[in-house]
Amino acid sequence: SLWGGSHGVPQRKSRLYTALVEEGLASAVSGALLPTVDPYLYTLAFTAADGVPLDLIEEVVLGEIERIARMGVTAEEVARARRQLRAQFIFENDGVTSVAHQLGYFETIAGPHYFEGIEAAIESVTGDQVAAAARERLRQDARTVGWFRPTSRRP
Repeated sequence: SLWGGSHGVPQRKSRLYTALVEEGLASAVSGALLPTVDPYLYTLAFTAADGVPLDLIEEVVLGEIERIARMGVTAEEVARARRQLRAQFIFENDGVTSVAHQLGYFETIAGPHYFEGIEAAIESVTGDQVAAAARERLRQDARTVGWFRPTSRRP
């Protein structure tokens, strides 16, 4: 994905991975979006590197979100996200049981034949749509930011 990874899997060329992990600000970046009938949460999670203030992580993340909303994404980023989603789709449907689960799951949230059209839907997404989604869904009044600071470390 453009942000992190799907279902918690880091993508080493994502914008947030590059901005946080490669710059030494975080040790992990992940993202998750669960398909549901109604709009639901898109979760981004970060593990700050030792000594990095959490407000700096938040500042960098929000800056990247604003940059996407304002300037969009490159054709290469869209192509990379498509490849990653196709690979995940294939990986998650590697057996009869997995395919049956996916068919049933998407039947309940989107109706008949949705599963069959996922690959075409992935291919149809444009960079402009990604920027529009960032503007609409990731705006300040539509997000919740939380920080977890451990109070002590285990030996």
